Amino acid sequence: MQNKYLLNHFSGELFYSSFKKILKPHQESIKILMLGDVLGRAGRKIAKKIIPQFKQSLDIDFVTINGENLAGGFGITSKIYDEMKLSGVDAFTMGNHWRDKSDVHLIRQQHKDLVLPQNLNGISGVEYAPEFHLPHRNKTINIINLMGNFAMKEEYKNPFEFLQKEKEHFISKVKSGSNIVIADIHAEASSEKQAMAWYYDGILAALIGTHTHTPTSDERLTENGTAFLTDVGMTGPYDSVIGMNKTRVLTKFINPSVKLPHEVAENDLWLCGFLVEVSPQTNLSLACHRIQCRGVDEENWLISSIV
Repeated sequence: MQNKYLLNHFSGELFYSSFKKILKPHQESIKILMLGDVLGRAGRKIAKKIIPQFKQSLDIDFVTINGENLAGGFGITSKIYDEMKLSGVDAFTMGNHWRDKSDVHLIRQQHKDLVLPQNLNGISGVEYAPEFHLPHRNKTINIINLMGNFAMKEEYKNPFEFLQKEKEHFISKVKSGSNIVIADIHAEASSEKQAMAWYYDGILAALIGTHTHTPTSDERLTENGTAFLTDVGMTGPYDSVIGMNKTRVLTKFINPSVKLPHEVAENDLWLCGFLVEVSPQTNLSLACHRIQCRGVDEENWLISSIV
């Protein structure tokens, strides 16, 4: 039987002490924190504050962020990559803005922790889910990163073809006892993201949807140990239209002929994430927690947990 907990309006040390009471002891679970699209300087600001606190206070083993919007909403640069690594990020997933900054190619050459969607067209070396080793837990994490097809400006390979082709491979990895498989599905359609979660039910420890910049509140933990959230939401400014200056966006909607460059908003910062607790025995999830922190200087936390 699943138990559900809701913690809200907590701040500072009171939050961490209250949340830690819900979490399983370190030896009983591997804790993985997954953040959605981290948008621009504003998103980096709150992520750089919270990630180190989480790692230190809650014994987080591994942190992923979707990095396609890190540089002003469009792509990633080497400087920003280094900045986020220093904050404690272990792996970066990407999305449709993956190549908006040319630095991405240099980062890929120099580092192994930038994951590109496995169903990109015409890009070599992205066809496999990369492995990240956790020597202190004697585990390996595989990261699936896929683009959805519905309502996307570019065409990508069918993500379900990748999942079908690799399904037996991932089943054997999970059953071997050594590998944990997680996924970031960067898609517009809720249906695609949910369908992929159910298709890999009992294989994935966790799946988050990204791309819409709008958090859903439908966290689920299946009987087979797959935790998923249709869209984890943006980490960035919510006094905005999906992270961008709302005045400029409104002008473009009302007067389509007006050409204005996008500008990242700055106010009402939220961090949105999904924390899963994975069994060292089954490599599947025992618990999951939808996380929102609203505000940087005066944190206001909302946690919805299934344990």
